[in-house]
Amino acid sequence: MQRLNLKHAFTAELLIFGIILAGAAYCRFWAAPHSAGPDVVQYWAFARQFQESGLDFYRFAEATGDLYPFPGWNFVYPPVWLLILRFALFATPTSYASLLIVTTDWRIAEKLPIILADLVIGILIYRFVSGSSLKKLLLAGAWLLSPAVWYQSAVFGQFDAVASAFLLGAILLLERGKDRAAFILAGLAVMTKQHTLIPVTLMLAAWFPMVPRRRFFRGCAIMAGVGLVLSFPFLVTGNFVEYTGTILFGAHGPGYQEPLSYTFNGLSALLTHLHNIFGWSLHACFNYFIPVLVVSLAGCGWLVYRLRLSPARAALIGFLLFLLFFYRINYQYLVVFIALALYIAGTTTYRGERLYLVFIALVPSVWLWIFDISFWFQQYLPVNASAIAVLDRLVLTRTGTPDLWFVILAGVLWTGFITYIGLACCRWRKTALLIAPALLKKQAND
Repeated sequence: MQRLNLKHAFTAELLIFGIILAGAAYCRFWAAPHSAGPDVVQYWAFARQFQESGLDFYRFAEATGDLYPFPGWNFVYPPVWLLILRFALFATPTSYASLLIVTTDWRIAEKLPIILADLVIGILIYRFVSGSSLKKLLLAGAWLLSPAVWYQSAVFGQFDAVASAFLLGAILLLERGKDRAAFILAGLAVMTKQHTLIPVTLMLAAWFPMVPRRRFFRGCAIMAGVGLVLSFPFLVTGNFVEYTGTILFGAHGPGYQEPLSYTFNGLSALLTHLHNIFGWSLHACFNYFIPVLVVSLAGCGWLVYRLRLSPARAALIGFLLFLLFFYRINYQYLVVFIALALYIAGTTTYRGERLYLVFIALVPSVWLWIFDISFWFQQYLPVNASAIAVLDRLVLTRTGTPDLWFVILAGVLWTGFITYIGLACCRWRKTALLIAPALLKKQAND
C-alpha cells in the first residue's frame, strides 16, 4: 500500500511539473512570433553575412556593409551563436528583416533555440535539485515562469539562456564526477558567451583541490580543445587578428551607460545618473571597473580554493563578480545568474541561503512592470494588436518611468550580489555538492 501511495505521489508530481512546463512553453511560443527588437533584426543580417562569406565571416563582423540594418553594430561573440543563427536561416531561407519588418518565420527560428534552452534549464533544475517534491516544483517553476526569463527568450530574443544551459550542465556533470563531459559543456558555454569564462574559472578553482593534478589539467585541456575545434575553421582562412580582436576587444569601451532603463550595474547606473542630474564629470571612474574585476576575481578565486566551496557556488560567485564590476551589464546577462541561483537554492543545506537566492532571482522581474514591454511588439511589422492588448491587461505597458526607478532597481541588485558573495564566503560555506568531494577523489583513481 505504501509503495502504491508513493507511486501515485510521484505520478502527481510529474503531472504538475508537466503542466508547469507546458504553460511555460505556451507563454514563450505565444510571444515569440509577435515580438522583435533590433537585436533580432541584426542577427538576421549576421546570418546572411555568414551565408555569403562563410568562414571569412569575422572579416565582416564590424557590420559595415549595406547588408546591415544597423551599420557598425558588430558581432562580438564566439562562433556557437553564429552557427545557430546559420541553422536558423537555413530553416527559413525566405525570411527577411529590416528597419521596418521582421518576418514571422525569422522571429520564431531565431528564438526557438533560446526557448528550448530555457525549457531544458527548467527540466535540469527540477531533476537535480534535492529535497521534497514541493521544493523541486517551486524552484523549477521559479525559472520556467519567471517573467525575466520569458522576456529574454520569447520577447527580446537574446541567447544568454543557451550559455546558461551549457554552464549549468557542466556544473551538474562536474559535481557527479563526469568531468570529461562537464568540460565539453563548459567549453561550449565559453564559446557561446565569452564572459562565462569568469564563472568557469572560479569553478575550476573550487574543483582544483578535489582531484589529482593530472585530472585537473586534463579537464582544462578538454575545455581548451573545444575552443580550438570551434575556432580553427575561422582561423585557418587567415582571420586570426579579426577573430581574436572581435572576441576579446569587441565590446564598447567604458563610459556613461545610456539609456538607464537598460543599465543593470548599480555603480554604472549611479555614476551615470549623478552625471545626468548634477553634471559631474565621472567618466574616469569607469576606467577602474576592469582592474577591480580582475583583482576581485583573483581574490575570490583564492578564497574559493581555501574555503573549499562547491563548484556551483564558486561559479555563481564568479558570475556575480562580472555583474558587479563590469561597467556594461545588460538585462540579458542576468539570466545566467538566475539559473545558477535557483539550482543552488535547491541543493544548499542552509534555509537562509535558499530564501535569499530565490529572492534575488525574482528581483529582476520587477523591471518588466516599470518598462513598456509593448515596445518590442510594435516596433516592427507585422504588428498584432491583440497581443499588445494582453500586455496592457497585465500592466506591462508602463511609460514615463523616471530614471531614478531604474537606478534603484540596479542598486538593489548590486547590493544583493555583493551581500551574497560575503555570506557565501563567511557563513554559507558548507558544501552543497550532491556528491561529496571525498567521493570525487575516489573516482579520480578509478
